[in-house]
Amino acid sequence: MDTTKSEEKHLDHNKEDAAEDVVKSTNGHLNEPPQAKIVKLQEKEGPQTIDLSLSESYASEEYALQLKKQWFSEQIADHKDDTTGVELYTDPFQICLLPNLLRNTESCKLLVDEMVKKVHWSRKQMDLYEFYQSTDLSNMIECKFLANFLQMLRRSVRPWLEKLTNLKLDYVSASCSMYTCGDYLLVHDDLLKDRQIAFIYYLSPWEGNEHWKDDQGGCLEIFASDDKCLPRFPVKRKISPKNNQFAFFKVGSKSFHQVGEVTTFDYPRLTINGWFHGASNEDLIADALRPFAKLQFKPPISVSPQSSVEHLLNEVYLKPTTKRSIQKRIEDNSEICLYEFFRREIFEEALKELLNDDKLKWSRQGPANAQNFEVLDLRTASKTIIQIIELFSNTEMFSLLRDYTDLDLSGPNAKNPQYTLEIQRWSHGDYTVLGDGAICEDNTLDLIYYLNASEGAAIITYLSPDTEQPGGQKQAGGDVSDTDSLEGEGFDDDDESVLLTITPVDNALNIVYRCEGTTKFTKYVSRNTPLDRGPVFVISCSYKE
Repeated sequence: MDTTKSEEKHLDHNKEDAAEDVVKSTNGHLNEPPQAKIVKLQEKEGPQTIDLSLSESYASEEYALQLKKQWFSEQIADHKDDTTGVELYTDPFQICLLPNLLRNTESCKLLVDEMVKKVHWSRKQMDLYEFYQSTDLSNMIECKFLANFLQMLRRSVRPWLEKLTNLKLDYVSASCSMYTCGDYLLVHDDLLKDRQIAFIYYLSPWEGNEHWKDDQGGCLEIFASDDKCLPRFPVKRKISPKNNQFAFFKVGSKSFHQVGEVTTFDYPRLTINGWFHGASNEDLIADALRPFAKLQFKPPISVSPQSSVEHLLNEVYLKPTTKRSIQKRIEDNSEICLYEFFRREIFEEALKELLNDDKLKWSRQGPANAQNFEVLDLRTASKTIIQIIELFSNTEMFSLLRDYTDLDLSGPNAKNPQYTLEIQRWSHGDYTVLGDGAICEDNTLDLIYYLNASEGAAIITYLSPDTEQPGGQKQAGGDVSDTDSLEGEGFDDDDESVLLTITPVDNALNIVYRCEGTTKFTKYVSRNTPLDRGPVFVISCSYKE
């Protein structure tokens, strides 16, 4: 695949209503963070000082020992201290919430004010996340309050956590994160290198918004694991942002969590977050790198009269001149988009069935750290959908694709042509992320067809082989969850690693030839994406010689 952008051309020049390319920033974000939307706090005259002393309870060794008993209790029960408000959850894994971490809440305002004025925010944008992040606090020489906060973590919180957990914690790494409306961080376990304790310190010092409501989003969402130690839907527990609250948990092979999408435009979700590091996690990491499911290919079926190309397809795509044009385009660019691919009445009837047939059975795909969308049980499909399934599966379609691509999918040179087919349903919150299952093991021809397309939903991005992940991981590396304080990680549509981005267009068939090692993901469907007409449907097929 040698193209970097999807050049969408309508091969039928008699049709004047071809969709135009849409160029926009993801989720409406600009290159620079929307600092102007952050409500700045009232400035005080004269030199300012910050009080980062811990609340009296947390400074007490006696209280640490009391909480330690709960931390190591074998009782499967949640605990809340009525005096301090401390909450300790044990299901699905241990997580502790310390409200009112700092004695002086005015310090929260000073930290936020410094974030607004002095922090340089980098946009983090990948398959797994979209948000703003600072460099590590240890590099923030010009931010004296944040630098002092890091020292407080080192000198006060670290020894306190050591007493509580019996872990030897060598050092702490921390950065600032800002999630604006539409930002998110998908399911991951934080398991990397020598991370022992993960923490999040929440800053929301605005009057009336100290404790966020569920409809504002930005919750820390906790997942339970199945018998294979993989996260499963639905979310087990939600923890809303709360000013001056410190949350922490032991990093492990089951510590799956995510940051739910922020849905308010009023305030950003601001945190100081990071890890306390100690012993190596190599044994746990080796156990956690599990391959995701591979595509299951099968041979073509015989032609059904009702599912023939003449019966279903736009006749322009069956003309010899059109076939030659398509082949030339794919030879030059490895991809093409064919508009109005099915006859209009076939497309409309198929869409009607997908939207209205209550006999269709859909199942949600997981695990949650790999994918989240629904797939149709093809055995429940009705008339027109069955015809389309048979079309993509039959020998006549293999022959047509051979004409389009010159691949040995049909004819005397075809040895073992195979295909796989899936009908997907995409709604708000759905996604796929990079992983072993997304990597193409052979040279493969992908067909992607949209029904009920909506701008921003089910956008597919292809990436070149051997693209580096954050933390130096390759895309094949299991859990690509780690957003350390790494400047410049992630990508956008102009990145060299992006080979192709496919945007949804109704009744358009995208044909993509991808070579071995190429990978892809389907972008998270933000709640800002308009789905007034219902979910987006994708027929996804792959063929190989």
